[in-house]
Amino acid sequence: MKAVNRIALTLGVAIGTLAGGAAGAHPARETIRYAVSPCYGTCPVYSVAVTPDGTVTFEGERHTAVRGKRERQAGRLVYRRLARALAPYRPASGTSARTQCAQQVSDQPGYRIAWTGRDGAETVLEHDRGCFSPRNAALNQVMDAMPKALGIGPWIKAAR
Repeated sequence: MKAVNRIALTLGVAIGTLAGGAAGAHPARETIRYAVSPCYGTCPVYSVAVTPDGTVTFEGERHTAVRGKRERQAGRLVYRRLARALAPYRPASGTSARTQCAQQVSDQPGYRIAWTGRDGAETVLEHDRGCFSPRNAALNQVMDAMPKALGIGPWIKAAR
């Protein structure tokens, strides 16, 4: 009986170690996410997550051609391009920041751009599209190019 208990205990420890090792071997994937907030009109409201392997997850909420979740494979190069395009605007790792305005209008949508590391630490940039400055104009151009670059343009706007 004692031998059976010892074997069961040894197997339990081994299985626990393997399970823990397996969980540690596959840490949470890095992601870049952005969410577009509402405006005072019919601006599209949606969120997007992109992983380093190029998986793009879209969720349309309001005023989008597609509602709910959709996923597509865009490729690793698309993720690298996205990361490179947003790098100049990324706050220090693990912090949150808000873009600064020279002038502002109040009826524009906003962006919440978040970089989540493998360790789960999140870096966040809050940006109001109506927050004008030369730097923010450049960020708006980057964000305007995202739907086409990620292949989600048709999910956002219905064809006219």
